[in-house]
Amino acid sequence: MNLLFGVHNHQPVGNFEDVFKKANQECYRPFVNILYDYPRIKSTFHFSGSLIDWLLKNDPGLLEKVKEMLKRGQVEILTGGYYEPVLPVIPERDRIGQIDMLSSFIRDYFEYEPKGIWIGERVWEPHLVKTLARCGIKYTLLDEAHFRSGGMAGKKMTGYYITEEEGATLAVFPISERLRYTVPFSLPSEPIAYLKKLADEKGDSSCTIVDDGEKFGLWPGTHKWVYQERWLEKFFQLLIKNQDWLKTQTIYEHMQTHKPQGLFYLPCASYEKMDAWSGGFFRNFFSKYPEANNLHKRMLYVSDMLGTPPAMTEKEENKEARKHLYMGQCNCPYWHGVFGGIYLGHLRHVAYKNLITAQALMEKKRKPPWIETEAFDFDKDGRDELIVRNSLLSVFIAPEQGGAILELDYMPGGVNLTDGMSRRPEAYHEKIKSGLKKPFSLRRKKIISIHDLLKSKEKGLKNFLIYDSYRRLSLLDHFFYQNLTLEDFKNCRYEELGDFINAPYSVEQEKGEQALSIILRREGKINYHGEEIPLVLSKELSLNARDAQVLIKYNLENLSGRPIGIVFGVEFNISLESQAPVNNLRCAGEGGQRTYSLKEDVKGRAIERLSLQDATCGIETAFYFDKRPSLWAHPLETVSASESGFERNYQQTVILPCWPLRLERAWQTNIRIVVS
Repeated sequence: MNLLFGVHNHQPVGNFEDVFKKANQECYRPFVNILYDYPRIKSTFHFSGSLIDWLLKNDPGLLEKVKEMLKRGQVEILTGGYYEPVLPVIPERDRIGQIDMLSSFIRDYFEYEPKGIWIGERVWEPHLVKTLARCGIKYTLLDEAHFRSGGMAGKKMTGYYITEEEGATLAVFPISERLRYTVPFSLPSEPIAYLKKLADEKGDSSCTIVDDGEKFGLWPGTHKWVYQERWLEKFFQLLIKNQDWLKTQTIYEHMQTHKPQGLFYLPCASYEKMDAWSGGFFRNFFSKYPEANNLHKRMLYVSDMLGTPPAMTEKEENKEARKHLYMGQCNCPYWHGVFGGIYLGHLRHVAYKNLITAQALMEKKRKPPWIETEAFDFDKDGRDELIVRNSLLSVFIAPEQGGAILELDYMPGGVNLTDGMSRRPEAYHEKIKSGLKKPFSLRRKKIISIHDLLKSKEKGLKNFLIYDSYRRLSLLDHFFYQNLTLEDFKNCRYEELGDFINAPYSVEQEKGEQALSIILRREGKINYHGEEIPLVLSKELSLNARDAQVLIKYNLENLSGRPIGIVFGVEFNISLESQAPVNNLRCAGEGGQRTYSLKEDVKGRAIERLSLQDATCGIETAFYFDKRPSLWAHPLETVSASESGFERNYQQTVILPCWPLRLERAWQTNIRIVVS
């Protein structure tokens, strides 16, 4: 029996520096050191480009050690998308570009031609075969779940198979599910016993286990288990002890000495847990999380602007823009499972920063001032959106979704100011009230897999399980009774009197030479004490070519002929880098100017100006009001799973200027947003 053993090591683009350091100190470095001391154990490595970039600056000796093992024939290196994208959901030109980028690094640094590829999150779609063949890839590794989805029985999942697309072929090695959940989560003897059973049944075949390197030291409880309790060394020693029947090989070495098991076609799939989280198909994350869809379609928008790299030398600004595009394709903020994923604001912010920066670099050649608008189905839901752009701002407007602002980008800072999340139910929320498991089981002398670990990082998380009935966009039009409180609004305990949230608005454009206006209008109704009151709401957004500001003119018209006592509120969701003390909210109104922490709920009266200071990014977003409103503001936090347990995450600050009205016929107000 031949064991094809290896690890995939990755940290997301934009992850915190201390996470990189901890991962290297507790996981990557000790693993490489121990493997280096066992030259008879052959292995396969994959390092994502974002991790390589960090290692080159902070621990180049680790890569040099891997290079030495490569030269002595102990290891091989897999290529992949440089910044670990989910390959099927990015354009083919970008797939090829990202793979070529990592393969070129491997050739230049390791002096090795990679033969195999690591597929990010093992998200497979059959058309990938052609892309990989074009990149010179000979093989990849996918889970047993992929093969089961195609109808293969478990007993056949050894060795490797050939798959095909339009005549292009690729070898595929099934990753053993049994070994994925026992290495290193059981006693070292358990996977050896399983391999012995396979050897007795299969003879000279192979079993593959290549999985996340972070399980060897970074996942909860694993550093002590793998290194202090010497799991990895014991496992390697058992492999050597049983070498009369069990050998380790690199994957390509095995391909050169063993024939494939046959031809097999794999359906769209990922590993079993991922398929459960996504509902069976990775792209479902884009329908489950509109925020993920927005990020994905923003990425496609920028990729289309860049187009296909020319065969000859590309302009320097386009090279830099393409690198930022690739960084913005890092998969982590596009989905959510046991890891934080899309709920981790810092990963979303970095993805948007790279995509916006890529666009800004391409637009540098345009001499300001300029302004333009385009209407098309940006988010691919069958309804057109509007994009208004100048050199400083990009405003994405959704007439069919309450006439809301989908995205407000400040181009010089590379910041999406409205990069927030809505609070929604997750299946694991039901587990928060149940018993929590510790990462180490004394009774069974093994650690619990991260997929089974239930741990709360703070008490009382169930009190924060609040769910939104609408998507938290900006420029949302609310109507309430006058007895509503901030606490009720924050916790979604109120009656929405109007039918304007998520509803379609008509749209018109007025264009000037250096300015333009978007007029959104809806003939709706107010449910006022059981009576339907017809009401027309229009809002006009005006931008000019020179400034980073948006002027919003509101007009309400009561068509009923009778006065109504209501509160009109306009909701904005502004996402700051963090709730760090240097970031704050400032109000100027009745009682003078006050400064609030982003952790506070805010109530103000007769507000003339409010601003959100994001000192982390060096950006201020200010709101000015001509008819001074009352103000409610509060942090919006979600409860989500991460590798270290259930946690609360700040997503954005909700801003609600609101005007108590006795609305007889018509009423107008202006809001001016200035970004600097």
